Amino acid sequence: MSSSTDLRLYWWGHTASALGSAFTGITLPILAVVHFGASPGQVGLISAAAVLPMLVLGLPAGILADRIRRPRRALIVIDTLSAAAVAAVTAGVATHVASIGWLVALCAAQGCVGVFLETVYFIHLRQLVDDAQLGTVRARLQAGQYAAGIIGRLLAGPTIVAFGPAAALAVDGISYLVSATTLVCMTPLATPLPPAGARLAAGYDAALRALTTGLRFCLGDPVRRVVLVALFVPGAALAGTAALTAPFLLQVVRVPVPAYGWLFMASGLAGLAGSVVAGRLLASRRDPRAVLLAASGAAALAGVLLPLAGGPIPVATGLAAAGIGLPALFAAVGNVALGPVIVADADEGTLGRILSALQVLGAATGLLGAVAGGVLGDLVGVRQALWLLQLGALAAVLVCVPPALRAARRARRAAAPASVDRAEASDLARSA
Repeated sequence: MSSSTDLRLYWWGHTASALGSAFTGITLPILAVVHFGASPGQVGLISAAAVLPMLVLGLPAGILADRIRRPRRALIVIDTLSAAAVAAVTAGVATHVASIGWLVALCAAQGCVGVFLETVYFIHLRQLVDDAQLGTVRARLQAGQYAAGIIGRLLAGPTIVAFGPAAALAVDGISYLVSATTLVCMTPLATPLPPAGARLAAGYDAALRALTTGLRFCLGDPVRRVVLVALFVPGAALAGTAALTAPFLLQVVRVPVPAYGWLFMASGLAGLAGSVVAGRLLASRRDPRAVLLAASGAAALAGVLLPLAGGPIPVATGLAAAGIGLPALFAAVGNVALGPVIVADADEGTLGRILSALQVLGAATGLLGAVAGGVLGDLVGVRQALWLLQLGALAAVLVCVPPALRAARRARRAAAPASVDRAEASDLARSA
């Protein structure tokens, strides 16, 4: 296990990266909509470019992640490549040669390196802390991420107005270098032997089995299947909503550019609150599956506030902030709960493949949602498309979440006798 100093360095690096990502998250839609005049379909294409690499590369990346013995070094490489990609587009924007295609390319490049990021990050975190601390430390890291997002969203709009979008993108590039520096300063851990699940046999059949290990884990159990449907069907609708948020706020609601980033402060504050709430819920021994499902349903329910935004700017921005912030709160709770759910059932040697399979499933639904959102925005208008997406998410919640909660309760009751038997066996061993 790692020292408290290393955990602090990890927190600072993670937080710095989140600060820079918040700048880019605000800058890209403003560049696309305001500077390049992108249509809803083109904004959807930019969003789709960010998730397409996960769909194509996710499963092979999981196999590679399970074979990585030094995840800290892999994270340093990922941060360095991300900084280079952002620097290239920053130069293009500063010299006025960039276009919508450049934004698509940046999202695709970040998507490619991001294929490994979440999986390797989780594997590295497992090396730093034990399973009992995982939920608490993950909540602390996520709280820092959301706090940095608040600051980034507060400053991104004024930075764009005062210094131009290239300056805002440059902040992201610098943040990746800061993150890489903190990783370099951490104490190297003893290199473990590759876990048994990572020693892959040669041959086509063995490679195919390794490639599909994560998918078979996710889809092979009826409880997990219901949970995944309850998560990813509303997730597709939320991805479409995210693709349409910038055109909706900047072109339909007419939110001023400096205030655009401020609206997303609500999501940062809500996400910070959700991280704290999730940590307390999991510390009180709540079933993480029930927490995850309840949070997913609540996020979809709160999303209907966004298309209601309209009227005078103060009223419209208040509704928009609530429609952005409340789903972020519940999503933060669900994201923290997801870690213990995976660790409870996953073998350590296949953890990378399982995480990658989840990311691939999420990317597939996110890609579908982003493209569908852009197409609907072009066909029926942005506000009407938002309504269709949110109502679709609500329908999925009403159909999927109640049976998923019942399945989680059945699984918990079935696991209870086994836990009692293990406790009794432990007591007998101690008394002997």
